[in-house]
Amino acid sequence: MSEARAVIEGLLRLAAADARQVARARKRNGLLYAIAGVCAVMAFVLAVAAAVIWVARHADPVLAAGVGAAILASVSLTVLAVVAVLNRRERRWMAQRADFYQGAGSTVARALLGPRLSALAAVAMMLGALMGRPERGKGAAPPPPHGPAGHDG
Repeated sequence: MSEARAVIEGLLRLAAADARQVARARKRNGLLYAIAGVCAVMAFVLAVAAAVIWVARHADPVLAAGVGAAILASVSLTVLAVVAVLNRRERRWMAQRADFYQGAGSTVARALLGPRLSALAAVAMMLGALMGRPERGKGAAPPPPHGPAGHDG
């Protein structure tokens, strides 16, 4: 049992480290979204200022405000692109971790239950999965309509 306890403690430490990683990512994303939002608001304000100046003067200050708005908009779009790339990388990482935890859970279950009970549990889980999945073939009943007790609306 000491091996199983060591495995469980290791999994708990790894899960805690993963939770810290997710918290750091959320904090970072919040900061980057805030920067992108401020830049977008400033771009809008400068675009409005450009329109006002153009209407008032028909001169060079319009070009300066328009260029400022374009620069801030491009900064905002760049920050959003970076966040999208980072989030995609994190989703892949989280999917890998989920696979790892699933495999580790299976290993711990086998270690704790022994080979016979873990095989029985695996068979029960497979049967449960098969029974919970309706067939979509010839002669299969259509899916139930949305709404309470078969009533639409």
